[in-house]
Amino acid sequence: MSEARSQAFVEGSVPEAYERFVMRQLFEPWARELLRRAAPSGDDVVLDVATGPGTVARVAAAHVGEAGRVVASDISAAMLAVAAAKPAEPGSAPIEYLECSADALDAAGESFQLALCQNGLQFFPDRLAALREMHRVLEAGGVALVSTWAAEHPLGLFGPIADTLRESGVPEPYPRAFESQSYAVGIAELRDLFQAAGFRDVTIETVEMDCVWETTSDALATVSGTPFGPLVAALPVAEQQRIRARLLERLGGPAEGEVTVKTASNLVRGLK
Repeated sequence: MSEARSQAFVEGSVPEAYERFVMRQLFEPWARELLRRAAPSGDDVVLDVATGPGTVARVAAAHVGEAGRVVASDISAAMLAVAAAKPAEPGSAPIEYLECSADALDAAGESFQLALCQNGLQFFPDRLAALREMHRVLEAGGVALVSTWAAEHPLGLFGPIADTLRESGVPEPYPRAFESQSYAVGIAELRDLFQAAGFRDVTIETVEMDCVWETTSDALATVSGTPFGPLVAALPVAEQQRIRARLLERLGGPAEGEVTVKTASNLVRGLK
């Protein structure tokens, strides 16, 4: 599912809409939260696994600065192209992009101080193998910090979208796209996985965050920044309007104005 999902996010107009309506409002705030907890040093070498469009990698590069280095990996060449096309931020570390799967990282052992993965683990075909790879490439005393949407809480944005579109008869853009639990991992499973991968001092924190869209139109446009976007855009206008009305109802937003969506992640930290 990981590769099919990644490729679906770079089809047609999805990347542009993702940047405009999803990344800034949802994934960038969570990336900053992840890096705040990671607290990398200025000369650290950081790995971002399943980087997608490079959101976490770019925040990490700003944290470590020019003295550090960031490597961003993803199974999707198209995703990496989107990430690499973004201009470098002044004062940030250089970012190297690697095309490889999470369970076969193209990196030497003991070559990183910090390994990060935001909302990728739940989509990996072999979660344990991926965590073992993160463990392998970390130096002794290195830290892995992984976040997933929390299975113990409602799926803040993608749950209402998936439920609305499934009811409307929109086809799945990739396998299990309508299954809310495929986007999340629970605390017990995360602890077992990290310990089985060889990590010690494993801690898990469930963090909630309100993510804000400035207007109702922006909140509803999140659909266009997902793999569902091209499918919805192909529907008759009346059906698109009906979907928008039903999604707004599920999100609990006003007819006009700011829309706030509560999201919850499990953040796991493990030491090699």
